[in-house]
Amino acid sequence: MNPFAAIAVKTVGAAGVAALLSVGAVSALAATSPKPTPTAGATQPSVNGQGDKHADRRAIRRALIESEADVLGITPETLVKDLRAGQKVSDLAKDKGMTKEQFGTKLVANLKPRLATLVEHKVITQAQADKTVDRISKGHVPFWDGVHRKK
Repeated sequence: MNPFAAIAVKTVGAAGVAALLSVGAVSALAATSPKPTPTAGATQPSVNGQGDKHADRRAIRRALIESEADVLGITPETLVKDLRAGQKVSDLAKDKGMTKEQFGTKLVANLKPRLATLVEHKVITQAQADKTVDRISKGHVPFWDGVHRKK
């Protein structure tokens, strides 16, 4: 190899290593910097465009799963496990003797306070909460027919 090429390769390699180390140093400083203690429900970034752009959707989904689990009388972890195993909320509700309308009514009543808390903590907007409740009221019960994964 040409001596000038060898020097160039070493320089570029050293610059790359330095860049990676500086990123690691910045990450280490960020990890050790004091963070404010989060308040209840404020673990997700706000909707104002900072941080994760889908935090609001995940917060709504978590509230839905918790509410559905409460209506079914099981833990949210058990519900998620059952859904991943191929169960449907419709089957679980039928086992409890509930129709889709009965389940939807109980779900809306259980979900509204959770969504209100998310709105209060500025995790979601009031419009998002209203849209979620409206869809369920019109008969769209999330996970009623199971989990539909993208193919």
